[in-house]
Amino acid sequence: MSTLIEPLVRRNIFSSENEAIQELVREYVMRQVNGLQKEVRQMEHKYGLNFQQFEKFLHERSALLISSDLSTEQRQSLSRSVMEEEDDWLEWKAAREMLENWLGLR
Repeated sequence: MSTLIEPLVRRNIFSSENEAIQELVREYVMRQVNGLQKEVRQMEHKYGLNFQQFEKFLHERSALLISSDLSTEQRQSLSRSVMEEEDDWLEWKAAREMLENWLGLR
């Protein structure tokens, strides 16, 4: 029996080493899932869009930088905003992919 799990079984917190490991792993996975779901919800709240809508929004804003007749100041401001949004897009995408992976384990 694992030296980390043994005291938990001895104190009847878990009935067996296998039960302890299963329950502890399940709790760990659920913490990961809950944290990533929270991160995704925060992004959805921040932009008022789901991920697919945000991707379309970001694409349109990027195209606006290329095709529109903006002043230098407007272009620089939009460029900074798009760069920040692209950073959020990357974090959001990573959170979604990690969430899908964790849900596959659940």
